Amino acid sequence: MKKKIYLFLPIIAAIFSFPSCVNDEGNDVMAPINEIEISGIEEEYNVVTQQETLTITPEISGTINKADESDLEYEWFLCNDGITDHHHEIISTERNLNYPVVAPPSNYTLYFSVKDKVTGLKWEQACALNIISPFVRGFYLFGDKEDETVGLDFVSMINGRDNTVIPNILNNDLELRGAENIVFTGYYSIYPESNILWIITESGSYKVENSASQTKFNLIKESGNPENFIFPTIPVTRPMKIIGVWPHSIGKNNTNLARTARVVCTENEYFNGSFYGTAEAYGNPINRYSASSKELFKPSKYVFYQGNSTYLSYMAFYDETNDCFVRLNSSYSFASNSVKQTNNGTPFYFDQKQYASPRKLIYGENGYGNNGQSYALMRDTDGNYYVYMFLVSSSISAKAERSIDLSIATDFAQADHYAFYSMQQIILYSVGSKLYAYDYSRHENKLIRDFGTEVTYIGMDYNSNNDPNHLLVATYGNGKGVVYGYSVTDNQNLIEAKPVEGEEWHTDLKVVKIEYRNAAN
Repeated sequence: MKKKIYLFLPIIAAIFSFPSCVNDEGNDVMAPINEIEISGIEEEYNVVTQQETLTITPEISGTINKADESDLEYEWFLCNDGITDHHHEIISTERNLNYPVVAPPSNYTLYFSVKDKVTGLKWEQACALNIISPFVRGFYLFGDKEDETVGLDFVSMINGRDNTVIPNILNNDLELRGAENIVFTGYYSIYPESNILWIITESGSYKVENSASQTKFNLIKESGNPENFIFPTIPVTRPMKIIGVWPHSIGKNNTNLARTARVVCTENEYFNGSFYGTAEAYGNPINRYSASSKELFKPSKYVFYQGNSTYLSYMAFYDETNDCFVRLNSSYSFASNSVKQTNNGTPFYFDQKQYASPRKLIYGENGYGNNGQSYALMRDTDGNYYVYMFLVSSSISAKAERSIDLSIATDFAQADHYAFYSMQQIILYSVGSKLYAYDYSRHENKLIRDFGTEVTYIGMDYNSNNDPNHLLVATYGNGKGVVYGYSVTDNQNLIEAKPVEGEEWHTDLKVVKIEYRNAAN
C-alpha cells in the first residue's frame, strides 16, 4: 500500500505550491522536505488471537537525510473497517511492534504512523491484518478437573501452525461435576442455529456457547433445558437429562450427516425432530412400538447408522427392556415409533433372547470403513463376548458375527474402554494403564502400550483429516492428563499402532471424551 502524507494546519501556511519543499524565510528559497520513507511492512498478516504475538520491525529512512529518531513519534493502530461501529484502537507507540494479540477475530486494517515533530508532517503505512480465532478447528477435550468440577480445553489445529492446547475455555459458573459426554452436532451453514455443543455431566446436560469469536464458552441455561424444546403429550421421565444427540458430523468440514434433523436421547427416551424452518422442537418419544402406545422401552445410549454416509435417513437402536435391535418405522425425520428387527439367526439373531444364554449390548459404534458398517459388542449371561457387524439402511442387514477368545484377549472382561477399528476386524480396548488391540478374525492380541497412568478414553477419529486409521488415547495420573495420537496400520496380517509425530497434548483434565470441531462461526 502507498504511504500517505498528512499536513497539519500550522504548517500549511508555510508550504507553497510544491509539497516536497518549504520556504526558507531568510533567503526566500524553497527548501526540500526530508520525507520519511517506510518499508519492511508486509501487505498482509495473519495471527491467532489469544495465542500469538504480532512482531513487525519497520525500516525508516529520509529522502534527504537519515531520519533522526529523536524527532519522530510513532503510533500503531487498528481499524476494524466497520461501517456502523467503526473505530481505531492504538496498540503501540513504539517504533517496533510487539503486540500480544487480544482483539476479537475479524479482518482489520493495521496502520503505522510516523510523525516528524520538527515539520509536523505525518506519514502512514497500512496493511491488512486478519485476526483468526483459535477455535475454528480442533478437538474439544472434556473431562474432570482435580477439584472434581468439569472443564473444557481445546486443541487448536489451524493450518500452517503448531497445534496448541488452550486450557479452561468453559465458564462453569454452575460448578457442574462428573463429566460424562460431549457432543458437537456439526456444521450446517443454512441453519447455523443447528450447530450445537452439548456437555453432559452428572449434574445435568447443557448447551454451551461455541462461537469461534469467543474466548470463553458460557453455559446456555434456558434454551439448553430439554423442557424448553421437548414437548411430549404422553408421560416421560422428568426432569429430562440429555445423554446423547445423533447423528454426529462427518469429515474434515464437520458437516452434520442429517443437516437439520436430530435424534435426542434422554435417560429413558428417544425423541426425533428438526430445525428445518423452525426452532428446535421434539414431540412424543419414538422408543415405543406403536404411535398410540404410552409404553416405552428402555433405550440404549448407543445409536446405529451408516457411518460413511454423506446424508443420513435411517437409524437403528437397541431396546434394553427386551434385549433386541430395533429400527424406526420410517425415515427418522418422520418416524413416530420403532419396529423390532427380526431375522432367522444368520449370522446372528437381532432378538438376543433367542439364545440359550441371552446376550446384552455392552458397547456400540459406527465405523467409517467397510461401507460404514456398525459394530456391537455383546456379552451373554455366561460371560462370553461377541462382535456383531451390520449395516443400517431402511432395514438392518446382519453381516458377520465373531467371538472373543478370552484366553487370548488379555483381561478383556476387565476392559474399561473400547474402540472398533473399522478398516480391519480389530477391537482396541484398555485395562487400567494398558492399551490392547485384538484381531477377532485371526484371534490375535497385542499390547500396544503400557502408558503407566490410567487410560481414560480411546476413540477412532475419522474426521479431523478424513483418516479412518487415526486413534486418540487419553491418560491421566498425578493430576495431569495427556492425549496421544496414533495411526493404526491397515494390514490384515498385522496388528500395529504407531504414535503420530507432534500429537502429544498436555492438559490438567481427566479426559472422558474428545470431540472434533471445524466451524467457521
